[in-house]
Amino acid sequence: KIHHSIIIITMVAKYNPISIYSLLTLFSSCSIKHASSFSMMSMSSGPPSDLSGKVVAQRFVYRLSPTKSSVTCPNNYSIEERQYFTVGEDRSLEPFGDKCFIIRDNPEKYYKNNEVEPPPETLKKNGQPRVYTRIGPSLYKMDNVAEVDEDDEENGEYALGSSVWDSSHAMVLYCLANPEFIKGRGLEVGSGIGIGGLLSCIAAGLAQGETEYLPSKSYQSIEDIANTPVVDESGDSDDGSSSGGLPGFEKSYAPVPNNLAKVLLTDSHDTLLSKCFSNVQKSSFPPPKVEIKSLDWNSRIPNEMKCQYDFIIGCDCAYYFPLVAPLARTVAYTLQISPYDKVDNEQRVGGQFVHIGPEHRESIQDLRRKLSRGYRMNTRTQSLVLERFDLVPLFLDSMNDVEDQLKEEVMGEKAGFVEYQNIETSYFTSLVGYHHEDYDGFNGEYFFPADTGRENNYGGDGTELDYGYGTAPY
Repeated sequence: KIHHSIIIITMVAKYNPISIYSLLTLFSSCSIKHASSFSMMSMSSGPPSDLSGKVVAQRFVYRLSPTKSSVTCPNNYSIEERQYFTVGEDRSLEPFGDKCFIIRDNPEKYYKNNEVEPPPETLKKNGQPRVYTRIGPSLYKMDNVAEVDEDDEENGEYALGSSVWDSSHAMVLYCLANPEFIKGRGLEVGSGIGIGGLLSCIAAGLAQGETEYLPSKSYQSIEDIANTPVVDESGDSDDGSSSGGLPGFEKSYAPVPNNLAKVLLTDSHDTLLSKCFSNVQKSSFPPPKVEIKSLDWNSRIPNEMKCQYDFIIGCDCAYYFPLVAPLARTVAYTLQISPYDKVDNEQRVGGQFVHIGPEHRESIQDLRRKLSRGYRMNTRTQSLVLERFDLVPLFLDSMNDVEDQLKEEVMGEKAGFVEYQNIETSYFTSLVGYHHEDYDGFNGEYFFPADTGRENNYGGDGTELDYGYGTAPY
């Protein structure tokens, strides 16, 4: 039994990076039903004596390192990911609902006039000091995210995009720090269940309305949303007017930029698109500003999609090399042109493609080479450092206490300081691309080296090597 216990603890420690001491505490106090819920009970002070009927929240807070990440507007916005569990009479843990995502404000801005000191240094039972980070108030919350269950997967067919990966967290945080490029018509390639695209647009709306970097006229503020007439499922608002609301959407809409015309979420698997549709409903995304469509990168690009999109985003889409060529081709043919402006005597950057994936993913550099040499696009890469804080578990009497807890945590005595058990750092690469100034949207079959068979004649900057102006390939 001891041998089996060590094996279980080792396996859990691998996927839930918490202390062995905490795992041993849990192992002695709870029966095992779900290995992934072990970290829920790993409070340094131990779980409450009477857990029966309680609700326990497993919590992770993600943020981009403001000093190590290359972004336009460094900040401390964060995303909290929660999973709730109920505690049975036998102290077993059962998942309650699906994951919840909370976008939190920048604590440095929110608490700039609040000089509350961090909690005093104390020690846990294992002799280690307690450590704290600070979080801002909730700006937006999405409950019960629809993911593909393991039982629904067929031989791993939907493994890519069937759940929320850290690349999606990084993309959302990137949009909080670079909200200006979410505008006009947008396309997400490889949307999967859609969380990356949906929350990225919502994050841009929040950032444009909550930071000082952009004028207020370009966003839909939280105050505007709060004052929007409530719409029921019949489409009738409280003031008697009709807004065309769709059944299944919540009674107020998520904060997206006013200058966002529409975002198109795409994937090639119907199961993922079905989950994506569910998440559109759960996110309260404004119905006129979102569309879902099947898109196979290996198929011919529909004429109505060519040269149409002001921004294209992708979260870890260059997962392995065979995906690189069809992905690059799809991006090149659907992205808006960036022509040379003869009046201002400079290139006017139009559509932009942003892809984020793990730094160790070699195929990201393959994608950059394909875009640069095969489609003569201007590209650059930057480093993003994602920090994940594993917070101590939260115990609630019932789910009715969640909203009060969200307010009390930031407005009460703790003033946003929360204890965490562990911090993990992950490194990501953001790849940004836009078209060559000579591409006019119609000459692709003659202009793109990948289509003319002359890709090897171009360097990493998209300049033809034959004339001596190109640089060495990336």
